Amino acid sequence: MITLYHFLSLFVAVLLIPLFTLTTLFSKHKWKGLVHHFGWVPKTPGKKILWLHALSMGEVVAATPVLQRVREKNPELVIALSVTTDSGYATALNSGFADSVFFHPLDCLPFTQLALSRIHPDIYVVMDTGFWPGLIDLLHRKNIPALLCNGRLSERSARRYLSTGSLFKDTFQKFHRLGMQNANGEKAALALGMNRELVEVMGDPKYDALQPMTDEEKERLRQSFKLEADTPVWIAGSTHAGEEEIILDAHQQLMAKHPNLVLILAPRRMERVEEVVSLLKKENIAFTLRSSPEPAKTVILLDTMGELAKVYSLGQIAFVGRSLIHPGGGHSLIEPLSYGLPVMHGPFIENIGHVADKAQELAYPVQNSGDIKERVQTLLENENLRQELAKKARSFITEQQGASEKMAQSITKVLAI
Repeated sequence: MITLYHFLSLFVAVLLIPLFTLTTLFSKHKWKGLVHHFGWVPKTPGKKILWLHALSMGEVVAATPVLQRVREKNPELVIALSVTTDSGYATALNSGFADSVFFHPLDCLPFTQLALSRIHPDIYVVMDTGFWPGLIDLLHRKNIPALLCNGRLSERSARRYLSTGSLFKDTFQKFHRLGMQNANGEKAALALGMNRELVEVMGDPKYDALQPMTDEEKERLRQSFKLEADTPVWIAGSTHAGEEEIILDAHQQLMAKHPNLVLILAPRRMERVEEVVSLLKKENIAFTLRSSPEPAKTVILLDTMGELAKVYSLGQIAFVGRSLIHPGGGHSLIEPLSYGLPVMHGPFIENIGHVADKAQELAYPVQNSGDIKERVQTLLENENLRQELAKKARSFITEQQGASEKMAQSITKVLAI
């Protein structure tokens, strides 16, 4: 199967060069790194080289404490960090732990072969997801160990991989080791035929990546949002199409009893900001853009990159998106919980169900705008309950930490071979 995959990739490569070049014209960073996608990645000289791939911003954030610990254990190690998205690229450039940052080559034989010849990695690590059958096969043939860290596999994705025949099943079996995020991922990996001895639940390094803010930093952030000290705030983070309508309906209901309440609304993708602006205008809801110098209104639309995690420090309660509309999946609950916020989520949380299960007292399922309105109102009107939940949330975060050290040890062990 993989031989056919490689053969077809030769023809696909010819088509991808002009087509992909055109699509990068609409990207902030991909055009500058266009040649990376075709294998012309930065040359990476060094005695020991780690190539780590982190798909997007969230994966880069999760990788940062792992890379920090790997660097401490291996001071002379050269780290090449690849990404797929613009947000991942921008975050990786600021990570401080990579010797080179580039876009991952497209999984076509000429491109991946060229990239390997320029990097010569001693180990290849994938964070979270991003399983490229062609590249993994080349690594396997060259005896370069491939590791998965913070692996996230659901039963649904395992069934999808199995539906491709032997292609992805063989791909997973070419990994040297799989470090899974949770027991559900471990179960899915075993369903794909992995040897149980090569699969380990290591946890989620995002718990270790959290950077607490001081009271002074929180105050500066509040002032930059032009919020009064006593203004009640709730936050809807990483929302997707269809969810903003539900969120805004709940907010308008809440304002009947809490006219000073402010909603900070953060769409998952910046390219959807104009779409949400149109919705706000259609509903005749007063709003300001985060980037605007205007005073805060009833809705603040977050149109800046990389701020959401800190913005949770301004609120009393949060909602996390990609969970209200099928098929959903859910985005991370960790950031709001780290600031002591109880957090709401919809019913479709396959990707974050393990966190929601552990944090049952802190993570509230909601189905519709009415549920959201009732939950927000209850918490806004009960400060003692909020303080109790904040204490539990911070304890919960502390209890989950330690995954990055396990991953760093696993990587260092392979490097020492």
